[in-house]
Amino acid sequence: MKRLAITLVLVLATSFCATAAFGQQPAEPSEPGPEAEAEKPEAAPDESKEKEEGAKPAPEAKAEDAKPAEPETTDAGAGKVAADAALKAPADSKEPKANAKVYSLKAVTNMALKNAAVMREFEAKLQKAKWQEYRANWAWAPAIKTTTLLAPVPEQAEVGSFASNIDQYLALNIGPYVRFKAELGIPIYTFGKISTAQELAEIGVDVAKMKQEEAKLDVLYQVRRAYHSIQLSKEFQDLLDEGSSILKPKLESMEEDREFGEAEFSTEDFRKVQIFDAEFDSRILDNKKLNDIATAGLRYFTGIEGDFGVKAVDPDAPPAELASLQRYKDVAAVMRPDWRMLREAVKARGLQVEMAKSNIYPDIAFGTTVTLGWSTEEISLESVCRRPTPSSECVDTADLFARPYGNPFSQFSVNFGLIMKWDINYWQLRGKLGEAEADLATTRAQYDRAKGGIELEIEKLYVEAYSALERLRVQERRLEAARRWRDQFGLSVQTAGTDISKGIDPLKAFFESKALQLQARYEYQVARAALAKGIGVANLNDVSVY
Repeated sequence: MKRLAITLVLVLATSFCATAAFGQQPAEPSEPGPEAEAEKPEAAPDESKEKEEGAKPAPEAKAEDAKPAEPETTDAGAGKVAADAALKAPADSKEPKANAKVYSLKAVTNMALKNAAVMREFEAKLQKAKWQEYRANWAWAPAIKTTTLLAPVPEQAEVGSFASNIDQYLALNIGPYVRFKAELGIPIYTFGKISTAQELAEIGVDVAKMKQEEAKLDVLYQVRRAYHSIQLSKEFQDLLDEGSSILKPKLESMEEDREFGEAEFSTEDFRKVQIFDAEFDSRILDNKKLNDIATAGLRYFTGIEGDFGVKAVDPDAPPAELASLQRYKDVAAVMRPDWRMLREAVKARGLQVEMAKSNIYPDIAFGTTVTLGWSTEEISLESVCRRPTPSSECVDTADLFARPYGNPFSQFSVNFGLIMKWDINYWQLRGKLGEAEADLATTRAQYDRAKGGIELEIEKLYVEAYSALERLRVQERRLEAARRWRDQFGLSVQTAGTDISKGIDPLKAFFESKALQLQARYEYQVARAALAKGIGVANLNDVSVY
């Protein structure tokens, strides 16, 4: 988009010159004087038309009479008619409708921050980081693990003999059996694992916020560039409209004079006007393309629907000043998101080294286990062997039965004590510690290298902004000199009857200088937006210039 705008200005610098020269020449004699012309330099195009009307009676009627003959004019040709028809639609649609809402730069930036999908993406990532921090902060809390078993058991089951219970299963003489087991663990001492994890989680939240700020700065830069591009296109269009209102009637008048043999100008001048007219039409299309692309970009970021407009630039407002380079570097060291993320990365690597050291040692916790079993069914009685002496055989066992010792269907037990979990794998854990230490050294070196690169980038952005400011001042001086030269030419025509051909150069200088001044102002605005993004602030005006 920026390249398109620069190309537009370079071509305009050529087309405006001769375009205005032939169109404004008759206008100067009707000006009241040098003081009035200095106050209202842009009024020349309208006055030129009045002067031309005074020199030739009823020029509008002549133009209307000549319109039917245009297709037969060999100089204009059918291509000119087609070009005029093609340009009619862009000319009619270049301005927003009268009831279209006009947005300020602050309004569109606020809308973009609420609408841009990239902002919602990083907001979601921030929420994820916060939940990770939540988990780390509650790592000390008791952890409870439960297991519940529900199974069918036969009525009067014989413990330890599945074959004898098959008939009960087949007859569906079964009932439910429930066993519940709960394990609880409370960390007591982990050699710094929990506290290190909490610090790492805090860094994760901070980094997520920084990435969100970085995305915000990029959105603000893109929106500002699109907004200023629309402003530039609008100002260019005003300049094009001014030149078109001068060139078109002049070209029609010259074509009429040639057709009726009343031409008082050279063929060379006539061909120049034709060429400039075609280039002028091309520049109108280029400017519309610039406006359409910038408008589409602004709609994408803000979600604006329907027709809308932007506030016009105050031509009398002086350009904002710049602070010193060192001031911007100091601000960037505190505010720039990626610079802050690098410092957090070094801190995180150090914590990872501490975590690797902690993993060499065990985790000590308090644990308890509760087991509960219950069923509606009872187990079968077991025969009892009665022995007169321990070494004698069983006697009288036919009617001796008792329940088994320990009913597996009815359980309740509680166990508790200290638990030590220790991964005894020294060589692997020591290797991981060495890797963490190497990562820390790498990140520190990257931080030192990136610090120099960021400072270089800020210096480059500052030089570009400062050069753009100086270029704007130069173009403003050039425009003022060109305006005075144009006004001086108007006065000389009015008082001394200077030949029209002598006005080409001053008028050319004025329109070229005006186009370059508009471009320089746009480039300075974009350079300031880029510098604001580079140092990590939303608006460069927030940084004191003193």
